[in-house]
Amino acid sequence: MGDEIMKIVHIADLHLGKMLHQYNLIDIQRELLENIIDYVSHHEIDAVIIAGDVYDRSVPSQEAVNLLNHFLSELITRLHKKVFMISGNHDSADRLNFASAILEEQGLFIETYLKEKIAFHQEGNIRFYMLPFVKPVHIKQVFEDAPTDNYHNALAYYLSKQEIDPSYKNILITHQFVGHKSQTSESELTLSIGGTEIIDPDIFDAFDYVALGHLHAPQYVKRETVRYSGSLGTYSFDEAKGKKSFVVVDIDDMHIEEVELQSRQKVRIIRGMFDELRSHASNKDDLLSIELEDDHMIPHAMDLLREVYPHVLKLSYVKLIGDASTSMGKVHAIEKMNMMDLYKTFYQAMCNQQLDEKDQKIIETIWEEGTK
Repeated sequence: MGDEIMKIVHIADLHLGKMLHQYNLIDIQRELLENIIDYVSHHEIDAVIIAGDVYDRSVPSQEAVNLLNHFLSELITRLHKKVFMISGNHDSADRLNFASAILEEQGLFIETYLKEKIAFHQEGNIRFYMLPFVKPVHIKQVFEDAPTDNYHNALAYYLSKQEIDPSYKNILITHQFVGHKSQTSESELTLSIGGTEIIDPDIFDAFDYVALGHLHAPQYVKRETVRYSGSLGTYSFDEAKGKKSFVVVDIDDMHIEEVELQSRQKVRIIRGMFDELRSHASNKDDLLSIELEDDHMIPHAMDLLREVYPHVLKLSYVKLIGDASTSMGKVHAIEKMNMMDLYKTFYQAMCNQQLDEKDQKIIETIWEEGTK
């Protein structure tokens, strides 16, 4: 690679070691990372950005660590690309930061801690600013006057203390929930309650491109250059209909391209009558959620379906959901509620009245203190 960086690949939310309904996705993740390596090796890519949630757990499995090691070794040692990587809310800052000072000499730049002066690495006329996942309390530890009422105000305060030179191409890498209308999914971890985690993209106006992580659907927020690459793979069944991709950015003219990512083994939802699904099977090795349209329960349905589809991970009866007083539909609705909505629903059921604004503020404060 030459001295000047021109094109970058932006990925995020690898969630290496992820399990889907107890099924290990590591082989699918390995295939998808190989696809990215192959793309980088056959195109004029100079650097790769990894915008957080590298691992799915703060203590990753050994196979997840080995997979990341292979991926980074291929990019840096064999292909001689630079890699810029930050931690997300799923990552352990301490573990991901191990040996980072030594690794910089090889072209791997890692940031997992908030610093008073935002960390950046300069490559020619480009500055890569690296801002790992932070909560308001982390910003207050750096600037004691920083507000802690919500993520937006805290991060806006932090950025107001930074000096971003507009004579450079400024790239921000961060891992946060940006934008009120952003598309979310059930595999993302809710960070807070009552919308306090949502950040307005206007606070990033000083940056030419913002490489975001946290939300799993590929999307831009307000402007094309504030963008989520989306997750590496399909990590919940409500993501099954969406496409997965990574982002290629030409720094010179900010031309953006989304490159689709596909694995041979897919995550799908199929619906139909039990007998029809048993007799007309296709793509049998996919990871499946099966929605049966039969109007009665079928004994040993899961076992019988797995004789045809070995990787049935979830089974439901769509016609029976609406009839059951404790239906799965209600369960799914509850699963998608944040903590505040759950408490308000519980309070109304127990007290036969709505929670007033004063008490809601008290509950929010208690919750925020407990999650710091």
